Amino acid sequence: MLKKIALTSLIASSASFALQAHAEVSATVSLVSDYVYNGVSSTDGDATFQGSVDWYNDAGFYVGAWASGLDETGYSSAEVEIDYYAGYASSINDDFSYDVGYAYYTYPGANDTGAEFDYGELYGAITYKENTTAKILYSDDYFGEVGNSVVLILSHTFNLPEDFALTLEASHTKLLEDGGDYYFGSDIDDDSYNHWGISVAKSLAGFDLALGYTDTDIEDNYWGDTADARAVFSISRTFE
Repeated sequence: MLKKIALTSLIASSASFALQAHAEVSATVSLVSDYVYNGVSSTDGDATFQGSVDWYNDAGFYVGAWASGLDETGYSSAEVEIDYYAGYASSINDDFSYDVGYAYYTYPGANDTGAEFDYGELYGAITYKENTTAKILYSDDYFGEVGNSVVLILSHTFNLPEDFALTLEASHTKLLEDGGDYYFGSDIDDDSYNHWGISVAKSLAGFDLALGYTDTDIEDNYWGDTADARAVFSISRTFE
């Protein structure tokens, strides 16, 4: 329900809530070996803490905030990202559910580079039988003021023995207009890229553990090695 919005994925991590008998508040704290979003590291391979606070009710409405540490050299001295989101989630029938909302991503402390880092994004997702999710994210002014963008994400989770879960995920990010120097390949006209990942997760003694592997088809240029293949480990705990 937020930027790291693949509903069941470590690589684009998020929260999804079952309907409760009344309004609830929950908080989650995490330690991740690398903050990776859609295959690109935001901490340049370093570990960081993340956390979220969420309110949701039995009608399906929710609001929340999520934060993570950053590599300040890649974000004009910003050391933290704070995201705010609100939406609505419900079921269509026994097989299908959906989630729609709006998220706003902020980078406090970023120096003035002539381009605004903060941006908003609309999102929508539909899930089949609780384990297959298709999602679309749209921004009219993506990170760095590069214009309209769309991200398509597809994920599927397999329930394994001993309560392990295996998630496969793929995404496609596309800039819908000229993004200037914000490109994804060897040619400045490369305005899209693909990402894929796999992760295994398990809950143990009140903690959620996940180990994933992610990669992209971004070439080593503007992004350096932050889009290279990498393994990611996370441990988190949720308090309600």
